Amino acid sequence: MLLMTALAFESEGNIVSPDGSLVFVLVLFLLFVFVLNRVLFRPIGKVLDQRRALIDGDTNEARAASRNSTARLAEYEAAIREARAEGYRRIEQQRIEALAERQLVIEEAKRKAASDIERAKSDIENQARAARGQLESDARKMAEQISRTLLGRAPGGAGR
Repeated sequence: MLLMTALAFESEGNIVSPDGSLVFVLVLFLLFVFVLNRVLFRPIGKVLDQRRALIDGDTNEARAASRNSTARLAEYEAAIREARAEGYRRIEQQRIEALAERQLVIEEAKRKAASDIERAKSDIENQARAARGQLESDARKMAEQISRTLLGRAPGGAGR
C-alpha cells in the first residue's frame, strides 16, 4: 500500500489520480471496515450494550432498594413512635394505679389512726372515770377521817 501511495505521488504531481490503485484502496477499505466491524466494533458494541444493561439493572435495583429501605425506615420510625407512646401510656397507667394505691394506703392509715385515737380517747375517759371514782372514794375516806379527827365522831351519824 505504501508502494502504491508512493507511486501515486510520483505520477504527474497530482495527488489524487483515478487509477487502479484507487479501486484497490477502496476494496481494502471496505474489507477493513467489514473485518473491523466483525472483529472489533460489534463485540465492543455488545460489551457496551451488556454493560449499559447491567448498569441500568443495577441502577434500578439500587433505586428499588432505596425505596424499600425508605419504606422500612418509615415503618421502623412509626413502630418506634407507637412503642414510645405505648410506653408512655403504661407509665401513666402505672402512675395512676400507684397514686390510687397510695390514696388507699393513706385512707387506711387515717382510718386506723382515727380508730386508735378513738380507742385512746375511750381508754383515757375510762381511766379518768376510774380516777374520779377513786378520787371521790379517797375524798370521802379522807373527809370521814378528818371529821372523826376534828369532831371525834363519824360524820352524819349518831353521837357517842
